[in-house]
Amino acid sequence: MEQNNHISQALKNTIGQRYDAMALKMISDESQLPQNAVFPLRDLGQHLALCQAFALSRREGRTVYMQKQDHWCWAPLIGYGMVKLEKETPAFNELLPVIGINDPDAAAAFIENMPHLPSDTYKGILTAPLGSAEFEPDAIVINCRNAELRTILMGIKTQTGTTMKTEFDAIDSCVWGIIPSLTKNEYRVSFPDPGDFTNANTSENDVILSVPRAKFDEFEKGLEMLQRMGMKHSFFHMNMEFDFPRPVFYNNMFRAWGLDEGKSYAIPNM
Repeated sequence: MEQNNHISQALKNTIGQRYDAMALKMISDESQLPQNAVFPLRDLGQHLALCQAFALSRREGRTVYMQKQDHWCWAPLIGYGMVKLEKETPAFNELLPVIGINDPDAAAAFIENMPHLPSDTYKGILTAPLGSAEFEPDAIVINCRNAELRTILMGIKTQTGTTMKTEFDAIDSCVWGIIPSLTKNEYRVSFPDPGDFTNANTSENDVILSVPRAKFDEFEKGLEMLQRMGMKHSFFHMNMEFDFPRPVFYNNMFRAWGLDEGKSYAIPNM
């Protein structure tokens, strides 16, 4: 919980989040569940799409536990291993013509290659606000604006020394944006899909970043680096001044290239 709280606070300090980041954990032993966990069908008497459970944790601060019977959307049932989808089964054939790919063979291959956890391994999906989560997450899921993500990417880059690689789909952001973090220990960026927008009321301007457990220490150090450098999201302002002041290293590089120099300012060392 100490690291949960520290990362949650560091995100608030650097990008000024509207909502806390979300902690996500796959549950195989339900004795691990916190007492305040909401079971949608049992406690609310209704089914939820997983994106709606995410919204309850993100916007309302609730701890939500989704068992197989709670789901109201097909994609997370497959992606999170709640059901097994095999080729030529009735469910597979039902999905084939509506997946958005005209070529049946290509559509079948796409479905078979969707990221997914092993079936019959987990009993449910637990989510809660990161700062108050009473468990160690398997992933941290952050909804932010694109400029806020830009700031976070700067912090990650200070630790990895490279650019981030990701993969996009227009639908199923709960799968494509999170499952590879769980199976491959990758950072993933995605955008709210149509269901997330229409059913969970998530802003179309959101960007979603998933951070796997294996990257928590690295991610935390990147945020700490941003804070030491003063590189918060609020550091940047729109500016159309020509010949604007630049960091000193710009002048040094331009001098080396025989180009004009101008006003400069120092930036903190990493």
